[in-house]
Amino acid sequence: MEYFTNPYNFVPFTGTCQREPLNLGPQECMTGYFECELELLTPLFIPNTSNKYALCSEEERNKKYTGYEFCSYEDLSGNTQPGKTGPKDPVIPGSEIRGAVRSVYEAAFGGCASTMRVDTVVGQEVPKKTYPGVLVREAENKCCFIPCKRATFNERRYFREGQEIWVKLEKSYHDQNGTSFFYMSVKDYQMPDGRNKPSDYYRGWIHNKKSSGKKYPYKYVFYCADEKAKELIQREEYEVFEQVVKSCRDEAAQPGFSKSNSCIPVYYAEEKNKPRYLSPAFLERNCYQKTLEAILKENGGFQPCVSAMQVCPSCKVFGMVSREAGNTGSVSTRVRFSDARLDEDMGKEDNVNYYGDYMILPEVGAPHPDTVEFYTESPYEDNEKKYWKTEGYWTYDHIRVKMDPNEYLRLLPPSLPKLRGRKFYWHHDGWKKLDKDELLDNQLKQRIRPLLPGKETGRKRTFHFRVYFDKLNQKELGQLRWSLDFMDEVCAHKIGRGKPYGLGSVRIKIRDLEIREVDGDTGTVKLVRKTYQDLGMDIATECEPVKTLKIMAYAEPLRHDVSYPQVEGDEKESFIWFNNNKKNEDSKNQQPAFSKILPKPEEELDTNNSSGKRLDTKKATPKAYHRANPKRT
Repeated sequence: MEYFTNPYNFVPFTGTCQREPLNLGPQECMTGYFECELELLTPLFIPNTSNKYALCSEEERNKKYTGYEFCSYEDLSGNTQPGKTGPKDPVIPGSEIRGAVRSVYEAAFGGCASTMRVDTVVGQEVPKKTYPGVLVREAENKCCFIPCKRATFNERRYFREGQEIWVKLEKSYHDQNGTSFFYMSVKDYQMPDGRNKPSDYYRGWIHNKKSSGKKYPYKYVFYCADEKAKELIQREEYEVFEQVVKSCRDEAAQPGFSKSNSCIPVYYAEEKNKPRYLSPAFLERNCYQKTLEAILKENGGFQPCVSAMQVCPSCKVFGMVSREAGNTGSVSTRVRFSDARLDEDMGKEDNVNYYGDYMILPEVGAPHPDTVEFYTESPYEDNEKKYWKTEGYWTYDHIRVKMDPNEYLRLLPPSLPKLRGRKFYWHHDGWKKLDKDELLDNQLKQRIRPLLPGKETGRKRTFHFRVYFDKLNQKELGQLRWSLDFMDEVCAHKIGRGKPYGLGSVRIKIRDLEIREVDGDTGTVKLVRKTYQDLGMDIATECEPVKTLKIMAYAEPLRHDVSYPQVEGDEKESFIWFNNNKKNEDSKNQQPAFSKILPKPEEELDTNNSSGKRLDTKKATPKAYHRANPKRT
């Protein structure tokens, strides 16, 4: 069995997020700066965004492919030819370093989850037992639901999503793998024009669906087989649905969809003969009632700060701007990170040796917090697991309980499931497997020119920068120091692009500490060199977040077994691994059950897998299965 480590894991939330007003008193009196070095441990890439086609040929530019040069102060907006050597003066923006250091500060010292998109509506792919329907907005905060059936509609004419239509239906037959079955299709249609609907026609609504690999969208008609089957939607269900609609930012990508539509085709699941988990049909996802923000509030209150009168330890130091509607509260930062520059002058040498070959960064999807087996902790009690041979199955809303031989769903309380914590990436050498072919074939991929670490070129590659601080107290200064260098030379940060593929591992070392002192007699202000080695000695290194951070930050040696979930065989797509992970002897091919969940960071250190927790490559599902079980469209 071959085992692997997922590119990311989580530092847990513990205790509660302590908030209080920012009061600067006599203790907050330390102003000065840290002089720091930054050393590359793996190739690093930060883009110069002045020209996203800087490394592209004319043909690639016409296809809207992208290729970025390494970051520098040079304006490349007028360049039309790919550079041959890379910039002579590469720069690491202070904002990149600041983001990494703040993430460590938040995780180690009980800060809020400032960057988490807590308003994200989480859900799951539409399972087999879901049904089409139409949601009709009748007034503000009032919606009616009409259960429907679905028919195919072979018509190229443009229709708005949710547009009403009258259809006459017929049965169409299809043979697949020796089995014949029928489905309903539209034989004829009419547009409502004030006349009475013909008796042999059904009332229906258009659902446009973009077909992969086809130029034109294909269509369904959600038709009402029972005119009387109409009911009001519960307020809670309606509010969740509104959140889903608001999350649809790119309306143009959804044929004919508009947030102002009065009739919206939806998919839904049934629970006790009531429609639940409604979501717009084009999303093809069931969405849960719980949000990440609600779960964070129930588990220690780690949702992002929104009020200047109640701020967490990290927002006190790094500042915050409220993202809450109607709240304009903000707190100014008390730290500033300068850009990091190379110590030596690259212009004196042939800088070709400082950069690696072109790399192709694969497409990377957005985070998927709906993948509960990775993003949340198991909500099972020990006595509920005794009938499972696997990890059981849960969502954000319910848990599947198995009392041999029966199974049933049980709603979870507001505090469950708990989020695993804050995401961090392992330090590893996965960049060596990246494609170095100079051809681009996808708009989601990028060509990049990475800066190499010193050990790859035989020269030490060191950047220097400063961290200025203003009016910090002794405790805050010690925590800032720890967040910079972990008080451990084998630990490192991750910055830049390509973190899942091993890029961007950097070690920060503090070289000097200067603190401003004021002479009480003369009023003279001067900077005085101070020792920094004793800063942070009072930090509780045995607390779980700090211990876990040290595990995730360990960078010497680099790990060699890191990759996204994949399966044995020719097909390497991660979704196949996740599909296989829900099919096992407990589910009996009827109900899903998780074979594996994400191990804890400390469990990933068990190279012999004596605990049985590590992830393994599963055999690919035969292609015949995909033909017999096509993804629902």
